[in-house]
This record gives sequence, C-alpha cells and structure tokens, in this order.
Amino acid sequence: MDSSPNKVKRYNLAIPEELFNEVQRIADQRQTTVVELLRKFIRLGLIAIQAEENPDMALIIREGDKEREIMFL
Repeated sequence: MDSSPNKVKRYNLAIPEELFNEVQRIADQRQTTVVELLRKFIRLGLIAIQAEENPDMALIIREGDKEREIMFL
C-alpha cells in the first residue's frame, strides 16, 4: 500500500451556482484557484470540528479591539 504524503483522493462536488460564483470571486480577488480556496476552507473546517469536540479549545474572531468566541451547537 502506498503511504506517500502526496497521494491525492478525488471527490466531485456539486454546489449551487451562487455559492460557486462567490467562491470564484474570492479566489480571483486573492489570485488563487477555487480548488486551493476550498482546500483552505476544509482545513479551517477541520480546526472548527476539533474545537467543537474539545471543551478546552475555542475559536476566537478578533476585529480591531473586539473579540468574539465562535460557539458550536
């Protein structure tokens, strides 16, 4: 069995056109691809799942001098 770190799994994803267009706009703005942006979203989602499962972990959003904790229900 190949356990190389560069092994890639493929997954076809169907999303609403409006959502895709928004992701495409952000990717264009950041001079990246939709695929790379989706990978980043997934990585962030995995961190969010860890925070949801671990009571000692929190996601904090800071804007200027204001902070808010993201709570998962």
